[in-house]
Amino acid sequence: MSMRSIHHGLRVCARTVGVVILATSLACASGGTGGSGRAGTDEPFEHEEARRQEAREVARQVAALAGGVRDVGSRLELTFWSERGALTLVGYQSVQRGGRPGRGIDSDDLRRTVARALMSTTSHSAGEVVLRLRRDASSWALEPSASFSTERPPEALHLAGRREASTPESTWMAASVQRLLMPVRVPVDGTVWADVSVHVRDGRVVGWELEGWRVVRAGRGNTTRSVSRRVVEEAAAVLRLYSPGTGSRTLHLGLRLIHEGNAPSAEGWVEETRVGRPLRPGGGVSRLTLP
Repeated sequence: MSMRSIHHGLRVCARTVGVVILATSLACASGGTGGSGRAGTDEPFEHEEARRQEAREVARQVAALAGGVRDVGSRLELTFWSERGALTLVGYQSVQRGGRPGRGIDSDDLRRTVARALMSTTSHSAGEVVLRLRRDASSWALEPSASFSTERPPEALHLAGRREASTPESTWMAASVQRLLMPVRVPVDGTVWADVSVHVRDGRVVGWELEGWRVVRAGRGNTTRSVSRRVVEEAAAVLRLYSPGTGSRTLHLGLRLIHEGNAPSAEGWVEETRVGRPLRPGGGVSRLTLP
């Protein structure tokens, strides 16, 4: 074969490869999602909207929780498992509470800020997302969030946009918490620690238990006070965030309750939480028994 023929063949092959590459590039630019997606993303439109709905609903509940926290300097830390846009609360704690009371906040602004932060993290691969909030004099500051790869919790949701249907109604939840804490009495000018357990199955609360309460700071005299409505509503808000999930869990809440001066009731907060899960198959028999 002559050198001219060889060069001609190479030019034909190069043109053919170029056409294939160009066609592939045009197909990708036009969407590449079989007609059900949007340009620049491999997420179907319906799933993207479900992610937005999930982030907005969680942000609304976070804003409701934070709206009742007035102590300047308070910090809230919420840890979610994020999977395909679905958010499952797996950890919560509040620290540096008990400071001077701040002014009211703009709940709508906080809700929008939290929703944007959650949307920016739920587009990543599955893993834990930590949301940190700090209370200023008249607003909440969102501190840099963190994402971690860790073992998937068994209660993790995997479909976004269905959270609202599996969240207990707020009035019912608050009334249940109030009944549960009714026996707790806080000494005047004293402090009490209370432990609460709530059994949840597939998003439904199926049992409550006041594990106990103890005086950690003695008050004056023998007079005691009941727990304030604000503490009840904070505990209910934490439980509503925790409730959506699959399978059975026990939610353990630790509450610090404080009475000061001539206040008609004891204030306080949910300081820490823990999730108890049945052992996995092959790991023994769980001691958790639910009705």
